[in-house]
Amino acid sequence: MHRRQRPAALIALISVFSVFAVAACSGGNEVADLTTVAPASSSTRPAATTTAPPTTEPTVVATTDPAITVPDTTDGSPATTVADDGLTGPTFSDALGVKVDGAPGVRTRGDTRQLLPEGLYVHIAWEPDPQDPSVFTVQPDDVEILEAYANAITTYYRAALSTLTLDDPDFARYFIDAGAKYSDSFRQARDGGFALSLGSGVVLRPYVLGDQRSDVSAVVLDCYLQNQAFFRPSDGTPSPSRLETSPTIATMVLVEGVWKADVVSTEPSACL
Repeated sequence: MHRRQRPAALIALISVFSVFAVAACSGGNEVADLTTVAPASSSTRPAATTTAPPTTEPTVVATTDPAITVPDTTDGSPATTVADDGLTGPTFSDALGVKVDGAPGVRTRGDTRQLLPEGLYVHIAWEPDPQDPSVFTVQPDDVEILEAYANAITTYYRAALSTLTLDDPDFARYFIDAGAKYSDSFRQARDGGFALSLGSGVVLRPYVLGDQRSDVSAVVLDCYLQNQAFFRPSDGTPSPSRLETSPTIATMVLVEGVWKADVVSTEPSACL
């Protein structure tokens, strides 16, 4: 197993993360945009309209290049069970979520957890995927960071699927700003009468960027899978489209012994 090293395209981005952290509450991190239903999004926050539901770009957390698609088996079919021939690797704690045999689009053996019954999953791979170079194996000592990242994203989705508020105390537990950056987008969704469907499922596939890991900070990349959508319940639940990839980067910092998400944003280099 290995950690992915820093792509050249990330050098300038990471060097200015301190600036992004300051700007996060003013639009630098827009996981909850109505055009997004995952850990990151574009820097433009469109207002909710009254004529049509917002469409999701192929995160929580990012818009995605429509040309990027997941090969063959990610067409919204049921979760795939991966055969076990004795391969083992790092695992999450049972507190994170229910261990399942597979999730939509997952072809590698590893540890897969269902984070929410509506269809939110996280997968860490124990082997490369010959069909998808964006799948990376992880180191055992990175699991604590990845679990905190997964908990942060779960907190966002739990709110997006229910209250569309920041009332959940886990926002303060897993986000540096207690989720304040999502307040406007949640309000827009409430005002517009929108609900969120996770479609066939949202599958987080995070890993820690090797040369950006320290005792108190880390950079997580996540080329996650999704076909989610915001919709108006009066119009009916949308039919799931093909699963697509969304590239996300997150900075995690250790605060009083707890890993928290600071900046979460789109980073095309997260998907290869």
